[in-house]
Amino acid sequence: MISIKNLARTALSVLSAFFFTVLSFLTVGPKTQELPTTPADFTPVVRFAVCSDVHFKNDNELEARGEEAGEEYEEYLEEVVVPPQRLAAAINSAYDYADNYDGYKGLDAFAVAGDFTNRGKPEQYEAFVNTCNENLREGTQRVISIGNHEFMDYGNKRSEAIKAFEKYIGAANSHYVINGYHFIAVSYDELAETYVKSGVWLKKELDKAVADTGDKPIFVFQHPAPFSTIYGSINWGDKMISAVLKDYPQVVDFSGHSHYPINDPRSIWQGKFTALGCGTLAYFETELDTIDGNFPGDYEEAAQYYIVEADKNGNVRIRAYDIITEQFFDFEYYLSDLAEKNYPYSPYNLRKLDGKPVFENGGNMTVSLNEDGETILSFDGAKDRFVTESYKLTVSRGAVKVFEDNFSGKYMYLFEEDCYNINLGKLRSGKKHTVVLYALNAFAETSKPVKFSFTAA
Repeated sequence: MISIKNLARTALSVLSAFFFTVLSFLTVGPKTQELPTTPADFTPVVRFAVCSDVHFKNDNELEARGEEAGEEYEEYLEEVVVPPQRLAAAINSAYDYADNYDGYKGLDAFAVAGDFTNRGKPEQYEAFVNTCNENLREGTQRVISIGNHEFMDYGNKRSEAIKAFEKYIGAANSHYVINGYHFIAVSYDELAETYVKSGVWLKKELDKAVADTGDKPIFVFQHPAPFSTIYGSINWGDKMISAVLKDYPQVVDFSGHSHYPINDPRSIWQGKFTALGCGTLAYFETELDTIDGNFPGDYEEAAQYYIVEADKNGNVRIRAYDIITEQFFDFEYYLSDLAEKNYPYSPYNLRKLDGKPVFENGGNMTVSLNEDGETILSFDGAKDRFVTESYKLTVSRGAVKVFEDNFSGKYMYLFEEDCYNINLGKLRSGKKHTVVLYALNAFAETSKPVKFSFTAA
């Protein structure tokens, strides 16, 4: 039986997809265009990496989580929840890419869009700074914003959280010019999770950047996404940042906070400007109601970030890297003529280019019994141009619905095969049961249903 909580989450997921679709029609005109590819002669003059939500923990937090892991404690510490390893891997893989690039070899900046600590504790700051010091080379500028987790250990003494950031990192709001490009990191005010003062500061800095470089892209970094832009910005976004950025079409904005997968096509948005979600180095979340709540499958196997390059003419290439499998995702973004609002990655365009998910061979659906006598439904994932975001499954015995669930696809996990084993529980032996399965893409387009009947053992 579906709980009220599950119904609410399902409704939120549907509402968010609906709002995203409606927004796509409001922000960009009706002409559909194919996505651009990076020209063969693209030559970078600046390169940086950007990640978010690293969540450095200190020993007592790790030990508490390790107790939950039981006998797998050591493996848990080594492979799952130790942020220094993932941050170091992100930094070093970015250098490996730059060092082996056939041309420009610089890594000019490393950016973190907030939540680099789990609670803002001094030990967590020190661990983060030490990891950066041990892995970042001279000449790579640090560009770091405050996230909401940097305030967590300070209660009502929020100004103390700002002081801690300034002690260990530097100015809460910072502006750098690197190889002719402006980098602006904007942080929460001392009021915590607000941009009352910082928003005013950001506008002034954007005006300075425009006066200096005109139509060239401006890179902006902050923790929450601009509201009503990328995937997750409805639930986790900030309206004030949107209000500032909307007047600067050449802005390329990077944010975190939601922990939503970086390779979801909704994690890039173009409308009044360009926005990208940076994923996470810690753990995934989604808005979808699943068996595990809003934490999909192997949610702690999450380590994604961007490598961003720009050429002398203001063209930008963005590639997404998966640290777990040490490979790039099979897509990249190419941005050009941003000041002229050339926005092929608008929600409208991406939705129109996508098709409905398709199950090949009916998903090769089978059922089996486990050692506890429970029925396991197995099937292969549906195919989609971008990603198969989720599935909707019902199992009925005659007119009686005996199982129902919505669950995330595995598109964020490059290390897993795209196949599923769903525990339906103990079914009534000897009775015919009917499975109805739908796949949904990121834009809530639904596949044709796959139907499968079997007699329960």
